[in-house]
Amino acid sequence: MVFKAKPCKSRWEGLLVTSWILLVDLLLLIWVLRRPVDWLSFLFVLFILVSLPIAARLAYRTWAIFNLEYWLDRDALTVRWGATRQVIPLAQIRRIIQGGGQETSRPSWTNWPGPFVRLSTALGMLNVQRYATRPLAECLLLETDEMTFALSPMEPEHFLETLQAYYQLGPAHPAPVQERTSDLCQGALFGDRLGVALLVLGLLGILLLFGTLMVRYPAVPDLLAIRYNIQGQPQSVRPKASLFLLPAMGLLVYLINGAWGGWLACRRQRLAAYLLWGGAVTVQLFTFLALVNLIL
Repeated sequence: MVFKAKPCKSRWEGLLVTSWILLVDLLLLIWVLRRPVDWLSFLFVLFILVSLPIAARLAYRTWAIFNLEYWLDRDALTVRWGATRQVIPLAQIRRIIQGGGQETSRPSWTNWPGPFVRLSTALGMLNVQRYATRPLAECLLLETDEMTFALSPMEPEHFLETLQAYYQLGPAHPAPVQERTSDLCQGALFGDRLGVALLVLGLLGILLLFGTLMVRYPAVPDLLAIRYNIQGQPQSVRPKASLFLLPAMGLLVYLINGAWGGWLACRRQRLAAYLLWGGAVTVQLFTFLALVNLIL
């Protein structure tokens, strides 16, 4: 049986803030495309790139708080929060407390939206894992041997009756308390320091390519000699806008190698992933040298 969490106003606030960030980014992008290329354009592009991960995190937590649910069966209570599935076997619940005690920790700004979904502490309790939309005093606390879980189902009385009914039936397939996530690559990617370093280095290389070109662009002649013959005479002359092909090539290699390397990392083929990510950084290095040679 599925029980929805009580409504939380922060989900609408998160939706509003995320929408505003994306709207501002869109307007800035349109403005940047219409104005001359220079260092100011690069600053605005950099602002857009920095704001996108923030908007993505806000969008994820907003989606997660909209879809916060509690699934009950005779074996366990499963909490759905975004990509996370927290499994709490009914046989391991020692007691249920209606209305939690006094909180001893405050939410961080990183917990918003959904400030009541976090690990916290309360008087008489060491660890309280909260999957709720209400303060601790309005939650149901499920105490197990490992941790206490705070929930806020929309129909708490019906939730308790159903839980007790399943508890009396007994488990069909006992299981330990565990947290499962549908993001199977999370540990493979973000738990690898070398992999993260290579990906971040590649991202910085992309910013360096575009930044160098956009800052120097106003001083570059309108026509550039790309290739010379044996006598040293220009053999291929192109407009300076064609210079953007170089950072675009570095970006394309980074995206392809990054995605391919991520796919390999999820299958625990780390060495192959390192070669692909390192290869993207190498391409960016030589692309940067070629770009500097043309614009300086």
